[in-house]
Amino acid sequence: MLYSPQEPTDINMMPSIGNGYLATVISSDTIYVSGLFNGLNTVDPSHRAVIPATQSFTLTNSITTATALDLRRGTYFRRGTIGKASFEQRSYAHRVHSSLLVHEISVDNSLNPNHLTFVLTINTKPETPDFKITPLNGTNDYTLYNGRITTPEEPGGPTVGITVVSTRVAHSYTVGANSASTFYFVTAIRSSLDSSDTQKDATADFLSASAQVTTLFSTHVAAWEEIWSARIEVEGDHRLAQVINSSLYYILNSVRSDWAWSLSPGSLSSNGYNGHVFWDCETWMYPPILLLHPDIAASLLQYRFDNMVGASLKARSYNLGYQGLMYPWESAFSGQEVCPDWAPTGKLEQHISGDISFAYRQYWHLTGDYNWLKTVYPVIQGIADFFASRVTYNSQFDYYEINGVIPPDEYAVDVNNSVFTNVVAGISLEFAVEAAQVLNLPYPPNWQTISSKLKIPMDTVNNVHLEYDHYNGQLIKQADVILLGYPLLYPMSAELRKNDLLYYQQRTDPDGPAMTFAMETVAFLELGNNAAADTVWFKSWVNAHDPYMVWTETPTAGTVNFITGAGGFLQAMLNGYGGIRIMQNDLQFNPQLPYNVTHVKFSKIVYLGNEVEVDYDANEVTVTLTSAGVPLTFTSPAHPDTPLTLDTPIIFPRAPFQLTKTK
Repeated sequence: MLYSPQEPTDINMMPSIGNGYLATVISSDTIYVSGLFNGLNTVDPSHRAVIPATQSFTLTNSITTATALDLRRGTYFRRGTIGKASFEQRSYAHRVHSSLLVHEISVDNSLNPNHLTFVLTINTKPETPDFKITPLNGTNDYTLYNGRITTPEEPGGPTVGITVVSTRVAHSYTVGANSASTFYFVTAIRSSLDSSDTQKDATADFLSASAQVTTLFSTHVAAWEEIWSARIEVEGDHRLAQVINSSLYYILNSVRSDWAWSLSPGSLSSNGYNGHVFWDCETWMYPPILLLHPDIAASLLQYRFDNMVGASLKARSYNLGYQGLMYPWESAFSGQEVCPDWAPTGKLEQHISGDISFAYRQYWHLTGDYNWLKTVYPVIQGIADFFASRVTYNSQFDYYEINGVIPPDEYAVDVNNSVFTNVVAGISLEFAVEAAQVLNLPYPPNWQTISSKLKIPMDTVNNVHLEYDHYNGQLIKQADVILLGYPLLYPMSAELRKNDLLYYQQRTDPDGPAMTFAMETVAFLELGNNAAADTVWFKSWVNAHDPYMVWTETPTAGTVNFITGAGGFLQAMLNGYGGIRIMQNDLQFNPQLPYNVTHVKFSKIVYLGNEVEVDYDANEVTVTLTSAGVPLTFTSPAHPDTPLTLDTPIIFPRAPFQLTKTK
């Protein structure tokens, strides 16, 4: 629960409510629906389509005395007084009934011998530049309109439609003397992405919700309780606990398992980065969700599967006509490139295809879901085909090169042999071979040849990986080379890992995105330098701002609701201090405590269909299998090759351990 006696004056610091289908920032004039975009591809460009808010209410003559974002219940509260009466407002996007936004106003006038009348002011504009609105006849109980986007993403593409049905707001409301009343306001939104008759379905959703309005909150809360059964708990640092829980909340309120429209850096509640999907999803936000909610993680991968056609078109759009699947740097509705024309990243930042393949690889190694692998193999194969066609063979040195790219360090434009790009390309090719072998499918022999001979630029004097050919110490935007060690797990000596970390730490823009500090935290912990890790660790979450822990891209500026930063921070907790590594044949842990933290618990870590709880302090670790899947073997220095059995805790001195499939 994040409390504040007053709300911030800056709307950007207000929290959001969302359910993965729709979302809004409290008190804002806008609602967004995931998958709804308006604007012409890279020209306009395509952006999240603005739906006017329907429940941004102010109670006239009221005094707000307390506010809270209840993370556990996915609800925002306001409490205060109206004259002699007290009131409570609660706002939520229903987690079960995804088309619904709900606002409840409870007024307690029981101590007042006179009736109380209050007026609601709606803080929104009825117009939107993104839809052609057609008002329809509603009833005394609700208003109704249809809308259709004005500009499809691709010429001749579908003009997506919506219907919005909302409780009709009266001029005033009265509560009797010595009594209490609750007023309910429901909005139902359906789009042609999920309905063949949006007017019929939105109206039905509204009427159904209105008929069970007194139970909507309880079913919503029950759904969030189930989500929070997978969680991260820490003791000893209350603020850290708040940032952890809020970071998970802001990611989870932007995505759901049954709606595959992925995640954008500015969350579903904003138009940050136009609502586009970048590498931010697979590299930064996906990993913590994968460990805790693989069903939701699968929907993020499904978005890429659903957009293979756009990736194929992009590959063929280049002069050389690449093969396979070249995923766009920025993706939205059509799956085609929607990076604004003025930005070179749309043409040159090509590691994203490898980032996507790596995410698929992580899912396969964590879940072992053979049927899933068989279904999605065309993505894995297509990305391998792309990189195989993208490389250039250098016969003089007998290696393959990838020239003319932008690496994760976006200050470097049109460089050759980005080491991150080359490594992730090699891993993509290796994974395609692995997947083909598992599925007993043929594959081109050059996949293995190329993956083993991709150029890896090195500075042999300083014994560091060069970020790209001829890199010479320039300022870099964000973590790049250090991503080789984690998340890519590229094999190297501890000395080389340390050299990379220290060399590029001194050359990284201190005002860059927060994820750099998260990755430095992981690296220092990996190297056993906990003091240095703790120092950069604190820098990784200063971008979460009071009172509702809303993330910004940099400590003082940049995109708000920046859940990319939240994802990087959560990785520093799970993969840094938890030491979790998803390997091909096991799940590894190296539990360590953050500064000032006395106890950590990871609940419902999922591995091969099992759910595992990991609970530790400075002295000992308790591992408990809470739900059984494929039989697992537990291994630690104190317990070599021990079967992990249901509800039977294994307690041992704190040390690294691993879980493997029982042979």
